Amino acid sequence: MLKLKVGLYSLLFILLSFACQRENIDKIRMNPDLDYRYEKALAFYEAGDYQKAQYLLEDLMGLVRGSEKSEKVYYYYASTHHRMRNYSFSSYYFRQFYNTFPNSEFAEEALFLAAESSRKLSPNFRLTQEDTEEAIEGYQFFVNMYPLSDRVSLCNEQIDLLRAKLETKALEAAKGYYKRSHYQAAVHSFDNLLLDFPDTQEAPYIRYMIIKSSFGYAEKSILSKQVERFEEVIEKAKIFERKHSDSRYASEVKNMINISKQRIKRLQNE
Repeated sequence: MLKLKVGLYSLLFILLSFACQRENIDKIRMNPDLDYRYEKALAFYEAGDYQKAQYLLEDLMGLVRGSEKSEKVYYYYASTHHRMRNYSFSSYYFRQFYNTFPNSEFAEEALFLAAESSRKLSPNFRLTQEDTEEAIEGYQFFVNMYPLSDRVSLCNEQIDLLRAKLETKALEAAKGYYKRSHYQAAVHSFDNLLLDFPDTQEAPYIRYMIIKSSFGYAEKSILSKQVERFEEVIEKAKIFERKHSDSRYASEVKNMINISKQRIKRLQNE
């Protein structure tokens, strides 16, 4: 019983405190002195009370538009979203800030934090990668706009990590096509991997899988198409041998060349 009373009193205290805080914020918001409201908003921000700062800044954004305070209000409003980990909003508002105030003292910071916000929204590689792509574009744009910034190396590191995630997603998708015996789609997907990620460390494996997928596609083809498609297997395998002669996949590739040649010879003699 005592614990229940203590719990109820604690809940009541929290509710009363919240109500008082809300009342105080509402009083500030109703004050006609915009300078007073502006100073209060910045004071809350500096104190780490980002929610209260956001309430006040949101009102001020429309009220101070075109004035000397507009730039700072917009920047700090975007920053409250970032501080509270509302990254969808902070990404949007930091980009809007940069577009509106490209010559601001906060422009570089805003552009960087827009990309950072998108990166923090980037999900597991198995999910849709729209935020990942947006983060890459954001970091690249930052590097282009501020090539001498101390943040350039960090941006390039993040771009590499995010591109690695996109590569993993594309590689797993291509492997999935192969496992489901969708060989033509697998060949197309593995080919695109080499085009989209020319510096990939997985090039030997990808070219090996192109050959395996092409071989599977040839085997499943109608008889009238098999000679042509086994010839394509041999052509792709020769590219592999030129580029990756010492690969651990070399012996298996050689075996597929030999089998393809045998199949072609047999088909031509039928």
